[in-house]
Amino acid sequence: MPNSNEYEKYKQNYKVKLISYTKRIDDPEAGPDEISAFGALGCFEEKTPSQLYHEMKEKGKEKIEQKTEKVIENSFGRGHGSVADQNAFIFEIENLGRATTLLLCSFNYLSHLQQSLRRANADRGYELPESILFSNIAKEVISTLDISFKLYEDMIKAGVPNEDARYILPLYTRTNIQTLGDARELTHLYSCSQLPGVPSTVKSTVKSMIDEASKVAPKLFEKRKMNYEPLSWYPAPQIYGKNETMKEIIKENNSPKKPVYITHEIKEEIIMKAVKERDEAELSNLKHLHNGKMDAFLVPVSIVTLHQAIRQRTWDQAVESIYDAAERMEFVTPPTIKKSELAKAYEIQCREMALLYRKMIENGIQMNDAIGVMPHSLVVYELIHINGWNALHALGKRICTEAQWEVRETAEGIAKEIIRINPNLSSILGPQCKVYGVCPEKKPCQRFRKSINDIMKDEKKEN
Repeated sequence: MPNSNEYEKYKQNYKVKLISYTKRIDDPEAGPDEISAFGALGCFEEKTPSQLYHEMKEKGKEKIEQKTEKVIENSFGRGHGSVADQNAFIFEIENLGRATTLLLCSFNYLSHLQQSLRRANADRGYELPESILFSNIAKEVISTLDISFKLYEDMIKAGVPNEDARYILPLYTRTNIQTLGDARELTHLYSCSQLPGVPSTVKSTVKSMIDEASKVAPKLFEKRKMNYEPLSWYPAPQIYGKNETMKEIIKENNSPKKPVYITHEIKEEIIMKAVKERDEAELSNLKHLHNGKMDAFLVPVSIVTLHQAIRQRTWDQAVESIYDAAERMEFVTPPTIKKSELAKAYEIQCREMALLYRKMIENGIQMNDAIGVMPHSLVVYELIHINGWNALHALGKRICTEAQWEVRETAEGIAKEIIRINPNLSSILGPQCKVYGVCPEKKPCQRFRKSINDIMKDEKKEN
């Protein structure tokens, strides 16, 4: 184990602040519990929630507490989730690992503003769980990850953009984030964060969030009959869970190197097992089930691009287990790194980090804690469901030259598949300037108002 000074440098030191939450304007003492409870009460009364609240207030604070408890117990406590939607909590979290935000950003009804490693340097370093710091392999872990950060700095000095150099950074790299959510989705987050495959650093960070929210809304976060029922939540991608259906789909489609449209007949026994075991990783696949079959785009991406895609919440997703991805040991090398003199060092370091992950497991570290040493370049597969609005808006945003290069390539790959399936949709596929009729960026590029067909023609000319 490293000495005490080294321990301080690498141990978890996140700070969770609840910086805002819902209160009544006319009575700031009434917070999320009261707003949700009296809003629910107003569903069964002629009077408005405000009238009911102020009438009860005249009877004393104790009466309000009793009524709030009773209503939440008999509404949210019985699975009526909309009651817990009538509030908001905003957290500012400093120095948490990106392994944590990878889970945090997966939930459809949480919203985030995160420090971007496209723009900012990774000068915060990285965190490690105690299971690693107190192990006999701690020094080797620290040495390997320090090399990754040194290579990151060397690549930037050599002219590689920050957004590409970051691919070599481990998942335990520290970041900052501001997160908004309501009580229903926060209970969902907490439940998923405590599952077996989730890294211990993730578990503790999320627990701190719930502890902070519970101080101002103890009744909403109390575990009751049905408010922690997994089947009632809109399933989120579970990258730290197992997903046997995803594994099967990847194998069926021969591990494609670019986006492909797939259909898949999910087995009845798989669905019933997922329901019985409340397996959210498998349940997330049901978002792609239409007219008896799963249909979606199977897309290989780096963790860098996966993280951005899930944070934006613009399309439905399911994702393979990161542990299955780690076994394949496939990595994305950005074009600017391929052209640099550090390309070989980058490829070697990606492999060294993957081999370290395996060695840690062999030395008794649980895989859910070892996984944080994997680089952001790791290739994972996701299923993306594209509807008409996604094609019009979300793809348009990502086909723009201002989008990060891998995100842009992924969006273009999906757009090309859509045109292959239905050429009639080509008119709505293209950069945002084509879709909106105006470029929102400071400097319009050469793609201004081009369709995806025009872009494909340009690419053929270039090749």
